Amino acid sequence: MPRLRAAVLALAVLSGLATLLPCRAAFADPTKDQCVEADTAAQTERRALHFRAARSQLEVCARPACPKLVREDCTQRLSDLDATTPSIVFAAKDAAGEDVVAVRVAMDGAPFATELAGVALPVDPGVHTFTFDADGVATVTKKVVIREGEKGRAERIVLAAAAALATSRAVVVPVATPVIPDPSVSTLSSSSSSWTSQKTAAVALGAVGVVGVIVGSVMGGLSFSTWSSSQSECGTSSCTDRTKALSDHDTATTFATVSDIGFIAGGALVATGVVVFLTSPSSSWKSSGMWRVVPRARAGGGGMSLEGRF
Repeated sequence: MPRLRAAVLALAVLSGLATLLPCRAAFADPTKDQCVEADTAAQTERRALHFRAARSQLEVCARPACPKLVREDCTQRLSDLDATTPSIVFAAKDAAGEDVVAVRVAMDGAPFATELAGVALPVDPGVHTFTFDADGVATVTKKVVIREGEKGRAERIVLAAAAALATSRAVVVPVATPVIPDPSVSTLSSSSSSWTSQKTAAVALGAVGVVGVIVGSVMGGLSFSTWSSSQSECGTSSCTDRTKALSDHDTATTFATVSDIGFIAGGALVATGVVVFLTSPSSSWKSSGMWRVVPRARAGGGGMSLEGRF
């Protein structure tokens, strides 16, 4: 029995030593080469804005076992890095405004935190996408721009219940069925608009008519002036310049003719424009308020025609 107890005790001691060996190896002092490599790697990670990875390397080369020159360099770099490493504080709230602590956070797809207890968490500068996940709530994703040297940045996250989110997604929003126009008909004006192509044509006719009236007025004035000159040059009592008088007479007659045409055509166009504008409907083709281009087929070829209703 004593021998058996001694054997069991020895086995237990050996098992304990075997368990402690990996831990001792993990915390073994780095070699000189490992110190130098850690210092170099930390500088590379720092330039790449991987502040957390750089800090892990600096903690290795700042250990007492490293050469003094390397250790002092790493210690200074570690102090500078801690001063510029930004940090962020997330506050998760539920729909009622209560704090949620048990939240799993991932940054850029990698695990970042297992709970949010109001602690400032160090983070690399740059653009990061954070994902927040908790039991019974919908996953929330947020993109944040972290600035170098920014300490204790506060971000509030609202976590909605998964059931409420599913209900909101199940709401059906009615959508109006689009009206597909007939490809064989090209409308020149919208049926839903109060301004139609007929009104546009009416305004154009009226504008041309006004120009005609203005031309008639101008020509009438010139005709009267030229006629007066002709009468003064060769009146009933004397004729000082018969050739000039005849020329002015012909010019006055021409001006008078143009004036008459301007007045008649302009007045007619203005009147037509008013009638077309007043008879222009504001509904659709069925209520005679639209112009349209319609393709026509006939023997030997085809063509297009402009149709309108008033």
